[in-house]
Amino acid sequence: ALEHVTLTTPDCSRVLQHNLSLEVTDGGALLLTGPTGAGKTSLMRAVAGLWTFGNGRIRRPPADEIMFMPQKPYLILGSIRRQIQYPGTDDASDETLLKILREVDLGHLPEQFGGLDSELNWTEVLSGGEQQRLAFARLLLNRPRFAILDEATSALDIASEERLYSRLLRLPITIISIGHRPS
Repeated sequence: ALEHVTLTTPDCSRVLQHNLSLEVTDGGALLLTGPTGAGKTSLMRAVAGLWTFGNGRIRRPPADEIMFMPQKPYLILGSIRRQIQYPGTDDASDETLLKILREVDLGHLPEQFGGLDSELNWTEVLSGGEQQRLAFARLLLNRPRFAILDEATSALDIASEERLYSRLLRLPITIISIGHRPS
């Protein structure tokens, strides 16, 4: 929930959001759109506790109940298995991981790169769209209570975006999506 939140640029020369109040309840979904520079990413960062320029009150669930998906996903050093499991536990079966990879149209990765335990520099190996689909695989496995997606499908075509969101909407995850396009 946001209560009378105003966000500014770091030098306080420009207001990005003014007196914004909203609440997203369990099971809900929210799409935030607006032009470039309107402060959408700053708002996500404020919810995460990373943007401190402004005032108002932000109430959020505990850190272990929320996942943030930026436009460019953070890929850790490690195997495909660890990429999917991040930041959660490592107790998922191979069958579960392979199923999730198929659900996000990445079922080819283990065979293409030598299995689930293959370790490569994934930011150099995977395209932007593949990296974004891998981030969706994380959501499907970790199933946080809340997910905040900031342009999380910007490198995907509309049909892929629709498939991923449709799959996500079948889970008990409250989704806040930030984007330029209404799709």
